[in-house]
Amino acid sequence: MIVGVLVADATVENMARDIAEAHRARARFVPMTADRIGDLDFAYAVQDRLVSHWRNAGEGEIIGWKVGLTSARMQAMTGISQPAAGAILARREHASGAVLRKSDFIHLGLEAEIAVRVGEPFPEDKEIEPAEAFNRLESVSAAFEIVDDRNADYVRLDAASLIADNSWNLGVVLGRPTLTRGLGGLAGRRGVLTVNGELRDQGMSEDAGGDPLKIVAWLAAHLVRRGQPLQPGQWIMTGSIITTKFPATGDRYHFAVGGLEPVEARIT
Repeated sequence: MIVGVLVADATVENMARDIAEAHRARARFVPMTADRIGDLDFAYAVQDRLVSHWRNAGEGEIIGWKVGLTSARMQAMTGISQPAAGAILARREHASGAVLRKSDFIHLGLEAEIAVRVGEPFPEDKEIEPAEAFNRLESVSAAFEIVDDRNADYVRLDAASLIADNSWNLGVVLGRPTLTRGLGGLAGRRGVLTVNGELRDQGMSEDAGGDPLKIVAWLAAHLVRRGQPLQPGQWIMTGSIITTKFPATGDRYHFAVGGLEPVEARIT
């Protein structure tokens, strides 16, 4: 149960249905009403119902979670200064080399990130130390998060509206995983994004919240408080270390992170 909000609340259900219908109708992103902006408990309740609608529609079970707005660059881009979580559904998971059809999205974006896979449970309702979080992970991958901002007006964007829309997550592209054994941590790794063979952008792993492991610890505690603790086998997208890119048809995206296998995606 989400603190302060009943999931059965008709307002929660109505808003979740409205967002699901907006996706089906390919409608532009619209912020919440002014009286709900800032109410993150309400926003996550709406997100849970939205994800439930998608699961019932055949998008599969929750296989992981994304955390967005973890870097100063992304916070500056969106005007939001706090992390935002969202669910990743099974039918939206892709392996490296995936071909994404731009026409399947309203405004497709790709975010270059480090993804981690959970090996052991995270039952605590408070953030644990990064080293302990690392010990509970099984593997690490370079990854792209697939987002769709539905042509949002970033000037009017707020955290609650973003969160309610599943923090804009519509999938992931995962590189071949590397076991955590021997990696020694995730900080200090440079990520390089090339598009069509040319350098497009780069960043450091610690740009995501100072250390991707801090993001893992934040998400774990956040999900326990929501009654949905991390499970072994789930993936965590730890946040873009480069600002969102909006690909064109024909683009070939390649993201390499020090010590990990690269991830690739092609846009048609």
